[in-house]
Amino acid sequence: MGLSASQAKLLSITSRLSSNELRSQEITQEKALLSNQTYEANERYLAALRDTNLTYLTYDLDGNQTYTALTGSQLTTYAPLKNQYGLINSSGKILVSETDAANFESSNNINEFLEKYGVKQIDTGKTVTVTNPAYQGEYDKWLKDHQDWVDNYPKIEDYTKEVPDVNNDIYNAVRNSGGCFGNGMNGLNCYMHVLSDLIGPGTHKTSDGHEITIVTTGGWNWNSALHGVENFEKITQMLKEGHCSGDVIEGTAVIDGVEYDNMAYEEIEYNGTTELKLVGGTVSDPNMSLWQRAVDLLWEVHNDYDGSATGGRAKEQNLAKFLYFVEHDLKQAVTKTEIDYDAYQKAVDEYREEPQMPDIPATIEEKVYEYSDRDKAQWYVNLWHRMNGENQERTDSTSGSNSPVSLGGRTPGRQYDILEDGLMNSAEWLQYSLEHGSIMLEKVEFTDPTKEGTGLEDATWRPTIYTSALDISEETNEKTKAKAEAEYENAQKVIEAKGKNYDNILSLLDTEHDALQSEYDSVKSVIDKNVDRTLKMYSA
Repeated sequence: MGLSASQAKLLSITSRLSSNELRSQEITQEKALLSNQTYEANERYLAALRDTNLTYLTYDLDGNQTYTALTGSQLTTYAPLKNQYGLINSSGKILVSETDAANFESSNNINEFLEKYGVKQIDTGKTVTVTNPAYQGEYDKWLKDHQDWVDNYPKIEDYTKEVPDVNNDIYNAVRNSGGCFGNGMNGLNCYMHVLSDLIGPGTHKTSDGHEITIVTTGGWNWNSALHGVENFEKITQMLKEGHCSGDVIEGTAVIDGVEYDNMAYEEIEYNGTTELKLVGGTVSDPNMSLWQRAVDLLWEVHNDYDGSATGGRAKEQNLAKFLYFVEHDLKQAVTKTEIDYDAYQKAVDEYREEPQMPDIPATIEEKVYEYSDRDKAQWYVNLWHRMNGENQERTDSTSGSNSPVSLGGRTPGRQYDILEDGLMNSAEWLQYSLEHGSIMLEKVEFTDPTKEGTGLEDATWRPTIYTSALDISEETNEKTKAKAEAEYENAQKVIEAKGKNYDNILSLLDTEHDALQSEYDSVKSVIDKNVDRTLKMYSA
């Protein structure tokens, strides 16, 4: 083979190899697309399995079960042995059919409404005693007014007060403690013996930790209690249980040209005469016991005592502290109760008259009726009250609460909206609305299904989640499922066949590639040899 021919052959083989490789790549990409097609077919099949319809379970009079597509009509139209549901919108109003709305709006009261559904009221010829509606309102008003009258009636405690009683044991014991108190009134330190008698024998501590020992032997001193206050043990105990008055004396008193804060002159009676005496000093603490104040006071003044029987002349400011203790703290140690009966009686006389109970019969006789179809009557009684509120007379008001769930707890007023028949009968619309939360369900529950009445006392509309209702279920769409299953199986067969075909083509391309590669190597070897011979010939 000549060199030119070999080169042409080599170019041809190279072109075929490139074409072969390109075709292999294309087939490989098409095989990759098959996996995507498999995934898409699988997703379509799973979506079909998830495609469910809501169904509603009912029973006939023989107890046979029937499953039907769930629609507003199925839920809200009466039939025996059915649970009663209502469709509730986002405003809390019940959605009713065009027929139910027309029947309601053409009825003046609940009995006319029931007659629209073939339910008649039958007079049994019996009567029953019931609460008079006219009485109840007036009675409630009287009850409120009377309670207010009772609550505001003049109270004797408002005209009662505690006042100091000067005729108490402590105060009298001090004022009658013999010459020591009198000597104090005359300006002598002997008043300290009165404090010692009140404190009682033994060693005691002041509020700031100093110790005082009261003795009953050894002669007169500032801490001696020799003659003793009458029944001083009893008095001492009373002092420990009582507290200081807390009185505050404000102002300044001048004694021998010296100003003293929180002191004043007061008229103090003793031995039938009244004298002007200086009182004041340390403000009494209402949290301190009278006994502790006596201990602290004795320590404050004891350095004034000169050792004699009477103790010498007292400093006026220290004696003033003693007189303050007697006339303010001890004098108010015991109180008595005073009642201003005249003011109380005047308040009672001027108080408004007692409200009288309403002069209306508390009960009336009411005829007893029964319905021609009690079960059906109860259904539409429930519907009436959910649409109209508590009244048995129709109200055209659009106001009122839409949120209460109890029949008897609703404010009168329009509480419904009309749902056109097309949507009321659409299973697709209802399922979509329930699944997306734009419509909620309420279910009637009975506390006493055997009870006669208008449904207000024994029936309640309660919010219910549709997925928890036992008579509402989800069923797979068998038609859609079967179609998807067939499409999935067919797609799998097509994909499998394509895959096998692609594998065969690739196998052929591989075989062809191997043959071309061998031929390419052979031709290239021939060309290489020819080139070598030519080069040797020209180099010789």
